[in-house]
Amino acid sequence: MARRGNAEHRGVKLGTGRETDLRRLPNRREQRTTVLVDTNGKSTEIKYFKCVKDLPWVTAGRVIVTFTNGSPLEVVRDAARRRDENEYDHAWAVCDVDDFDTVEPSTEAESLEVSLAWSNPCFEVWLILHRENSRAHIAGPKKAAEKLSRSIGKPWDKSTLNFADFDAGIGEAVRRAKQLDAAPAGNPSTNVWQLIELLGTTP
Repeated sequence: MARRGNAEHRGVKLGTGRETDLRRLPNRREQRTTVLVDTNGKSTEIKYFKCVKDLPWVTAGRVIVTFTNGSPLEVVRDAARRRDENEYDHAWAVCDVDDFDTVEPSTEAESLEVSLAWSNPCFEVWLILHRENSRAHIAGPKKAAEKLSRSIGKPWDKSTLNFADFDAGIGEAVRRAKQLDAAPAGNPSTNVWQLIELLGTTP
């Protein structure tokens, strides 16, 4: 979520007595935009987004991927803190629903102007959508891992994500995720696609 009153929406003076609206300059906004992605997924999510940020279609000027060891509420608060300390344009908290309460983190995120990317029950839902259009209920992270294992044709290991299994399917994952019930209530559901669309236009 971009903070209200961000400088990117204001005219910036270039030279003497001249004011230029950056919105009229092609690609300037994308080149200047900084996006923080903070997550409590210490393996899969970190590696996934570090790989995504280097893809050629990503137009955000800079993508910073960080880890917070805590609940979704703590991730939201840490994302806000990091954003404010570093003057990032956008702050995102990427979290699994698992057994966490979603109401308080969502309310706090809105208050702090942090965008929340939920996956229900877990981030594997987002990965599955890279490989197949799956809309059936998933009874927890273990079942999600089993489904993902079948989808990629090998045992799924959260600690050793092979990005090559997913990079070609990001555009399909976006389209499929949009067809699911809204996150975080729906199962399966994920709104990670909103973060992906902020980063750039997928093939």
